[in-house]
Amino acid sequence: MTAKAFVLAACVCVAAASTAAQEPSAATPAAAQASAPAAGASAAEAAASAAATSASAPATAASASASAASAVKSEPLPFKDWKWEGAIGPVVNLAPDYSGAGTRKVSWTPGFYIRYGRLTASNVGGFVTRRNTDDIFQGLGLDLKRDDRVRYNATLRIDNGRKSSDTRGLEGIDDVRRTLRGRFSVTWQVEPAWKVASGLNVDLLGHGGGTVLDVGASHDRRWSETTTWTLSAAVTAGDARYMRSWYGVTEAGSAASGKPVYVPSAGLRDVSFSSGWRTEIGQDWIVLSGFSIGRLLGPAAASPLTMSASDWRVYLAVAWRF
Repeated sequence: MTAKAFVLAACVCVAAASTAAQEPSAATPAAAQASAPAAGASAAEAAASAAATSASAPATAASASASAASAVKSEPLPFKDWKWEGAIGPVVNLAPDYSGAGTRKVSWTPGFYIRYGRLTASNVGGFVTRRNTDDIFQGLGLDLKRDDRVRYNATLRIDNGRKSSDTRGLEGIDDVRRTLRGRFSVTWQVEPAWKVASGLNVDLLGHGGGTVLDVGASHDRRWSETTTWTLSAAVTAGDARYMRSWYGVTEAGSAASGKPVYVPSAGLRDVSFSSGWRTEIGQDWIVLSGFSIGRLLGPAAASPLTMSASDWRVYLAVAWRF
């Protein structure tokens, strides 16, 4: 494919990302999270997990695992060796109507992911293709650096904000404006099966989206030759502007909704725990499933918009890889 084709694919990604509102969540599933709070927001490296568990496998399996781990440790390919790859398929979620809601809804997204060398474009997170097993971040991304220990990534994505008239339980509350967000993340591979990551998510247009910081850790374990299990935990904090936009109530909003005026300060937003499974079906298909639980903290939990501080979600995705 040509560079023109990639630009077209990236444009499609941005357009698709803008079709679904990006609600903050106390428990974001890996398959729907690349903006992790993440956003947070993560699927671990299957090849590294295979290497970590190879001690109990036959010699041939250990050799294959070592080869896969070696491939992951390599530096990013030179530009002349960059190749195309991708995945496409539906993602189904059961999640709260909004962060802090006491009601839930079922939704689905036609997810896709495209990679060309160190450039990626995706409207969901968690898809993995044949050539590598990196975490996939939502939006248009670039791996600035990647080796066997550290990965630096920068991502741009459209955040649709929140239209309160379309959100059950938030009638009369001020809308959250659409904006363009930039996320810079660092991932440290502590051990083959363990990694720690942190991301800084910023509203680049100054539309009141504020800034979000997330820190998390994940553990990856190979259950079989085709199935990998991931367990992760994360904590997320937001600045005062972010908290006011998503959890505050202005005087106008109070008059229209009947809820008391609330002006939150900066602070912790939530803590979350998630578990996910990734199963390979032949060479071309992958099934992703899992659940997450979380709890709103600090100013977010104290908001009059919060009907339930506890948050749980489940998801299922099927993707064809190419």
